[in-house]
Amino acid sequence: MRFAFVVLRDFRNYPYLELEIPPGASLFMGPNAQGKTNLLEACYYISSLSSPRAERESDLARWGTDSFSLAARLEDTDKVTTVKIDTVVAPSVRRKLQVNDRRVTRQELLALFPCVYFSPDDLYIVKGSSSLRRKLIDSILSRQDPVYAKTLQRYNDTVARRNNALKKAGLDNSWKSTLETLDELLVNLGSRLLYKRLGLVEELSGYTQSTYKFIANGSCTVAYTSTVGEIVPDLDEIRSRFTNRLREVRREELARGVTLAGPHRDDLAISLNGKSFRYFGSQGQQRSVMLALKMAEARCLQQSFGTKPVLLLDDVFSELDAEKKSKVLSLCDFGYQVLMTSTELPKHTGPRFSLFRVENNEVQPWGNGSQ
Repeated sequence: MRFAFVVLRDFRNYPYLELEIPPGASLFMGPNAQGKTNLLEACYYISSLSSPRAERESDLARWGTDSFSLAARLEDTDKVTTVKIDTVVAPSVRRKLQVNDRRVTRQELLALFPCVYFSPDDLYIVKGSSSLRRKLIDSILSRQDPVYAKTLQRYNDTVARRNNALKKAGLDNSWKSTLETLDELLVNLGSRLLYKRLGLVEELSGYTQSTYKFIANGSCTVAYTSTVGEIVPDLDEIRSRFTNRLREVRREELARGVTLAGPHRDDLAISLNGKSFRYFGSQGQQRSVMLALKMAEARCLQQSFGTKPVLLLDDVFSELDAEKKSKVLSLCDFGYQVLMTSTELPKHTGPRFSLFRVENNEVQPWGNGSQ
């Protein structure tokens, strides 16, 4: 499924925009702060009802307005689907969602098709805190499986309740029975999360390694590291390890008043020749491995949805040498619809790229890469 036509009203800097998007790869060029990133963000929102950049819906409405609308025509091999999203952001957030002129639920819209978004800020996933890498895993799994998202919410709520019980149990023994009940719930919910995460990371690892080798001509490894200990994708075994680990850290947990083992403290280890990308990778290597991770995400979502995701690549060429830029461009030959932004025209784009000029809240066709 691909974007064929999009309409933006009062979204970010756009009062109103209608844009026809051709199949294949499109490159949106122009100076900074003209709306290139905002256009990709709108496409991502249509797919996911969330922004990769904004914490609040009100940040998406054009300055001075309290609502925005997005619409799209999506085309697949044998069908056309229309999507319309009307969002009011004040005094509270309210959405009206329509697919083919029929009101739908949030989950029905999310089940349509996926997008994969890359931005320079994603480098912090590689070099930042473990919470960002957990968020990446959880976002993919939540998109693949709505049950995972609900389990994750229940698990996080249980961690918060258990932390409270740990603080009180350190002073009052009557709380220890409550703690035992929460231990059982934590293990049951957390083990299901760990089982799903292990399966996903196994997929991500293979795809990431092959794509990184293609882009950077190097080797990398991606592995899941757990505070529960060394675990295998067997649900009963995970439950047993998790239960034992909680016993081992009980005294320290009571002293500190926090839950020290579980999915909420785990990490995704990304390494180059046995050394962490977080500390030893150059900016170019970190960008390359992040691109490889995003392509791996696309492959995993393709397996779940049965359709290729749309790739939204923001400022993807910066800090890459000429050879790596050429390799990134060649990713556009893999059958994905790719929407990319850049401040300038990269070399060797060729006729496979449709070019657009973005300036002063307007987007104008600008020929193709062979010109």
